[in-house]
Amino acid sequence: MIQTDQLSPRLALLFAGAMVLAGCSAESNGKGGKAGADKKSESARKEKAVLVELTEVKRGMIESVLERSAPLEAEAQVEVAARTSNPAIELLVEEGDTVEKDQVLLRLESDKQKNDHDQAKSQLDKEQVDFDRQESLYKDNLISEQEYRNAQFSLTQRRLAFEEARRQFEYTEVRAPIKGTITLRDVKVGDQVGSGRKIFEIIDFDSTVAIIHVPEQYLPKLRPDMEARLISNTLGDTVFGGYVKRISPIVEARAGTIKVTVGLKEPGALRPGMWVDVELVLETKQDALLIPKKSIVYDNDQTFAYTLHTGTNGVKRVKRRLVLPLNTDKVNIEPSEGFEPGEKVVIAGQSGLKENSRVRELGDPDPDAEQPADTTASTNAPATTKSGT
Repeated sequence: MIQTDQLSPRLALLFAGAMVLAGCSAESNGKGGKAGADKKSESARKEKAVLVELTEVKRGMIESVLERSAPLEAEAQVEVAARTSNPAIELLVEEGDTVEKDQVLLRLESDKQKNDHDQAKSQLDKEQVDFDRQESLYKDNLISEQEYRNAQFSLTQRRLAFEEARRQFEYTEVRAPIKGTITLRDVKVGDQVGSGRKIFEIIDFDSTVAIIHVPEQYLPKLRPDMEARLISNTLGDTVFGGYVKRISPIVEARAGTIKVTVGLKEPGALRPGMWVDVELVLETKQDALLIPKKSIVYDNDQTFAYTLHTGTNGVKRVKRRLVLPLNTDKVNIEPSEGFEPGEKVVIAGQSGLKENSRVRELGDPDPDAEQPADTTASTNAPATTKSGT
């Protein structure tokens, strides 16, 4: 160490000055660092906290659902036509009526057909008596085999004529070929009904189905009787239970799809011709990690969610995390990774957020609100008396 008494007076003076400057610089640096930290803290305090609503990441049930739209159609739907030409004399049903199979819907005038039927029946009975007599004679070898065969032929002809007359008589009563509901009546009493004229339409609502076309990559997941749901916007988004009734055994080459017929468990108010949204439940997970769809924000075709974390000095901030969905439903998303149960995600207010934004939770006091001035000290302070000179 250099002793100051060994230096010349001039060098000693310079050395002492340098030591003083060094001390001042150190003191200045210390004050500057502290001022910088205070400034940074003050900046954090001045950053406005964004009001957000949060919810916890939870575990629960989620379904893998394939959605399609399709019109409803009835598989049991028939048009009833007249099979003979006669005037209509009695109408027994109306549109909207439910009918059973073979129930009489309309009666036509049948005088001629009834007369032909009775005459054919009488001739058949007479021919049957003649044949019985001829058969007895043949057994006793009293007539030839040719005469016996002729008697058989005559009986057969009379029987065929009777059957034709019976059918024509029965055609004067128009009957329901299936069970269902009358959806069209195009005849009234007194109309001349021609053979082949369409006069009724019957639909069995229990046969109502929706036919959808599913991309072929879902073929391994399709199976008969798998759960389905049908939703009608017309009926206020009412959900109707359904099931996979049939799966086509082939893939349509041009479209790359499979025809799937979805049946209804109970048609309720659904009617053929209505459009419905069809949801096929491909898979169900009972203990999946779930984040609400309301938390999702989109950026360049990617999906993100903001999670809450507590920064320095207890300041609440958010982190932006990429969401890679495994399954989605109408309410939740099952992310592939990056989230833990109990974490809080932002579900409202995220539009104004960015990475590391300062936030305050709904219901928390606003840290940026101005506090009222404290007047206690000035109120309780003793009065100062100015003494005169």
